[in-house]
Amino acid sequence: MSRVVISGEPSEILCTEEEAMEWLECLGEEYDNSLKKLENCRFNLAFLSKSEIQEINKLFAGKDKPTNVLSFPSSDDIGKDNFLGDIAICSELIREESISQGKKINHHLIHIFVHGVLHLLGFDHAEQSSAEQMEALEVRVLKKLGVADPY
Repeated sequence: MSRVVISGEPSEILCTEEEAMEWLECLGEEYDNSLKKLENCRFNLAFLSKSEIQEINKLFAGKDKPTNVLSFPSSDDIGKDNFLGDIAICSELIREESISQGKKINHHLIHIFVHGVLHLLGFDHAEQSSAEQMEALEVRVLKKLGVADPY
């Protein structure tokens, strides 16, 4: 059984652990190679303010600006404890981007959540081919969850 531990100020938290588990299960169904990892994995999901995520982005990525999501894969081999790492989501940016992009907040959150988990699993979008693979998987998972293609 997977486990998502959610933290943050109550006004910043945008989903329940049960919702996050549902999204994770759907991702596992679409990404067969990770299914074993996702069946028993653990990770932390923190909902942060713009100022909090900006500090973390500056510290770890050298970018002095807020971002909607940051993922920090476990530096250890997933091994016995199945700890994937940490995801930080900026609640303020999710709300703002949803409005500016004409999306439901929950739909945008699901997309950003899936995107963050894929980063924990080793996906990235630094190169065109890996970006296309990552986006295609995101689109399939989002479709299963009733969320329109964000691209």
